[in-house]
Amino acid sequence: MLKIGKWLAVISLVFLLMGTIAYFYAQDDMIEILDPKTTNLVELPPNTSQSVELERMGLYVALRIDGENILPELKLINSSGEEIEGREAAWYDFDRAGVDGTVYQTVMVFENTKNEKYILYNEGGTTLWLIDETSNQIEIMSDPGFIAISCGFCMGIPLAILAVITLIIGWRKGTGNQKMSISDELYINKEGGKIKIVTDIQNIPDPFTKNNDLKIDKKENIDKKDTFWEDWDNQK
Repeated sequence: MLKIGKWLAVISLVFLLMGTIAYFYAQDDMIEILDPKTTNLVELPPNTSQSVELERMGLYVALRIDGENILPELKLINSSGEEIEGREAAWYDFDRAGVDGTVYQTVMVFENTKNEKYILYNEGGTTLWLIDETSNQIEIMSDPGFIAISCGFCMGIPLAILAVITLIIGWRKGTGNQKMSISDELYINKEGGKIKIVTDIQNIPDPFTKNNDLKIDKKENIDKKDTFWEDWDNQK
């Protein structure tokens, strides 16, 4: 398990490194695609209007420069003269930065429009931009740099989590493979759920490991027995 965990950690590191490098190379291209000054459908100065053609399945976002008047102060009128109601910016409608560092804030979002021409009125005192968010996102997702970023982080992060889990499991199993002393000479060695009795040879007394000493010990015992019977006979 430890080997598998190490390999997973190495592979995840490679993917994360690839995603990080791709991000630094591709971030300028992505910012340029999202820059309202270069990819807008309409750029309206204060108190002006302009016609614009929208599609049914598109997502259209109206933006103003952050820090200025960020109230919507706009109207979108269809060919029948009816005003189209959009929704105000939600928490997931993040601010975006342009190539020059200008930050733009979402003031209104239009969804599920019909395929027809509309007139957009800017009733505020600051410039208003309308962008086609759907087309911009499709262009970003088809960019090779974005694909490399997605593959790097989408593969690297799950593999890193899996590597951590595998390493923890392997480490816990490794700590279970240990010797437990049951006497000065015997040990229980637990490996993979199996228990083996291991003899500590170093603690065995010398007479049991040296053949010469064993012979001498036997001879001394025989001599002692013979002496005992001789003494008994002499007593008689």
